[in-house]
Amino acid sequence: MSTFSVVERLSGMTNPVPEETLSTEEWGTGRDRSGSCTNRLNWLSLTGPPYGGPVSHDLIGADSRVADSAQLRRAVTAVAAVGPDAQRLEADGVTRALVDEMAAAGVLSAGLVDAWTPAQVREVHEQLAGASGALWFVLTQHRSPAEAARSTTNTPLRDRWMPGLISGQQLGAVSFAHLRRPGPPTVTATREQDGWRVSGRLDWVTSWGLADVLLLMAETEQGDVVQALLPASLRPGLTIGAELRLAAMQGTSTVAAVIDGMHVEDAEVARVLRKRDWVAADAQRTANAPPAVFGLARAALNALIAAGESRGSVATRDLALGWSQTFQQLRSRAYALVDDVEAGEAIGERVRLRAEITKLAHDVTSALITVQAGRAMLLTAPEQRWAREALFSLVQAQTHVTREALLTTFTPASLGRDERS
Repeated sequence: MSTFSVVERLSGMTNPVPEETLSTEEWGTGRDRSGSCTNRLNWLSLTGPPYGGPVSHDLIGADSRVADSAQLRRAVTAVAAVGPDAQRLEADGVTRALVDEMAAAGVLSAGLVDAWTPAQVREVHEQLAGASGALWFVLTQHRSPAEAARSTTNTPLRDRWMPGLISGQQLGAVSFAHLRRPGPPTVTATREQDGWRVSGRLDWVTSWGLADVLLLMAETEQGDVVQALLPASLRPGLTIGAELRLAAMQGTSTVAAVIDGMHVEDAEVARVLRKRDWVAADAQRTANAPPAVFGLARAALNALIAAGESRGSVATRDLALGWSQTFQQLRSRAYALVDDVEAGEAIGERVRLRAEITKLAHDVTSALITVQAGRAMLLTAPEQRWAREALFSLVQAQTHVTREALLTTFTPASLGRDERS
């Protein structure tokens, strides 16, 4: 089966697609068969409906809700150029210079200014996650601090942080995963004169040394959550540990921190809200299937299709085709729920779709390693990095509800059946 016929069966496209595709090795280097680097942007460029890119190697393509625009093309072109450097970024670390390049291309502003549609924002996140998990993880932290700065009624605080965060000239980081844990609060806030005394441990702070502002959340004895926008720098009562060694998302400048009686001024507080309200909003947010997981699965599926074609493997081709159809169905329904259904409705279906695409990303990346064999074990190979990033997706923004749903996707097919004869 030719690549063109695979694309036809996936989406009914009739635009010409080259019969000869890049191998995954060539995708990883950005080189064509002559050794030229002129096709560097081929890494995750877009093809066919609903909008097109300079080349046609993304056989899965964007969601049908994505409308073309100059700002979208500019952003995804900048992201695509990062793909060939993804392994180096993981090893050496995302730099502030690269973050600034993304800001200049409008990537950090996606979703923070009115010109972007929700579908376009999701497309940027899909492209980011497929190109470089490390870069995506650094940049995805940015939205919460930016939204906190924009929505706060603390006018001086808003004026201090909002313009730079919305434009991307300043980078935001967050630390609030501890709020999802059951049991006593691990980061507490106690009222004192002119502010709050904060103590506890932050197990995960990403982008330390890159970010300008940290959105910190702490719990009070009264059941409130204090949200503060702080300069991302050392201050009395804050101790930052060494960069953590991670199995996935290395290169994101992720550290742990200990807070011991750190004073947070009222002028630094964006808002104080009830913990139950934060939990309810977080439950709605985390129920949805993340665009980043779709982006990871999309990149791996493209590579699997290319590997099947280059190796002439019917088994690989058929597996990729079946998974691609499943991918399209999951993405279409998940995004329809986000766009067309009230956030508090169809929670069970949203969680199930999140679990299914997460499991699919895990399966696709594992199959890709199987097809590419020993070379996939090299740290310079994108396949092993995608597989580790798929493992990360199993735990990222995890709640009890999402964890239980995901575990059901790993249930043995024989469970509850009679033993085989």
